[in-house]
Amino acid sequence: MKTREIAEVVGGELVGDGEVEVSRVAALGHAGAGEIAFADKSDAELGEASCVLVGRGYDGPARGGRSVIKVDDPKLAFARVGAILHPSKRYEAERHSSAVVSESATIGKGVFLGAFTCVGDGSTIGDGTVLRAGAKVGDNVRVGSNCVLHLNVFVEDACTIGDNVILHSGVVIGTPGFGFVRDKQGEYHQFPQIGTVVIEDNVEIGANTCIDRGALGETRIGEGTKIDNLVQIAHNVCIGKRVVIAAQTGISGSTVIEDDCVIGGQVGMGDHATVKSGAIIGSQAGVLPGKIVRAGVWWGTPVQPLDEYKRQNAMVKSLARLRDEVKELKKKLGG
Repeated sequence: MKTREIAEVVGGELVGDGEVEVSRVAALGHAGAGEIAFADKSDAELGEASCVLVGRGYDGPARGGRSVIKVDDPKLAFARVGAILHPSKRYEAERHSSAVVSESATIGKGVFLGAFTCVGDGSTIGDGTVLRAGAKVGDNVRVGSNCVLHLNVFVEDACTIGDNVILHSGVVIGTPGFGFVRDKQGEYHQFPQIGTVVIEDNVEIGANTCIDRGALGETRIGEGTKIDNLVQIAHNVCIGKRVVIAAQTGISGSTVIEDDCVIGGQVGMGDHATVKSGAIIGSQAGVLPGKIVRAGVWWGTPVQPLDEYKRQNAMVKSLARLRDEVKELKKKLGG
């Protein structure tokens, strides 16, 4: 791909040779001939890359036949170029001999069914969707078009998956939620878990993440949301559009996370909490049951606005000094 073509794709201003060929992306410090990198600082050393994506404020020259492309967001532009130069593997239509497909299932055009895949009764697989080896789809499931279900993904009965959804290896969708009622003898009885899971378009879910079905209603993941590995989402949780959730987060039942939120790693959320649109919750924070987290940056356990968390943290760190001062005062007072 020529540098002038890259500039057109990213809407950038090319400085230098527009005919330089680029075939790979690479980190700035290691990039060489035929590779493109990005610099997120205006004074960064550009190294030996054939082309570098830089911010609009960059005023240095293109050197020795190399090129730079000025853009608003170098990292975003780099991601877009990377998707072109390193596209995801494409799968041609195929049904492996070991695939098990119900006679009542509907399989769209161009579908890839890998080894030991299963599609249950009454289920629908949309055009161009890929089920890699070991992926299992239960009964009465709808999987949309151009989805990828990676190795050993399980989608349980009566769940709905939108278009362009990626489920990474080991994802489990639609298992019963963790809901029990205790009787007078102390025995636990499972509350009915007969709802569903709805995953909207353009969602990506990381490896070994589990999403429970609703108890009586639905668990919903909104359009464009990205979920990391090893995340637990309980029954009746509703997650909005374009939400980002990092690894090892646990979200308890009936919690609502509105659009455009960012949830850090290892965050724990109690049941029936609400996270308002635009909130950012830092790693390892704890959200108590029923808590309402409004827009802004939050941290700590229990979760609190970042400025308040910083003040409290500073106070805790000063306790040792305060103790020493109190001891000194007691000595002076003869205590």
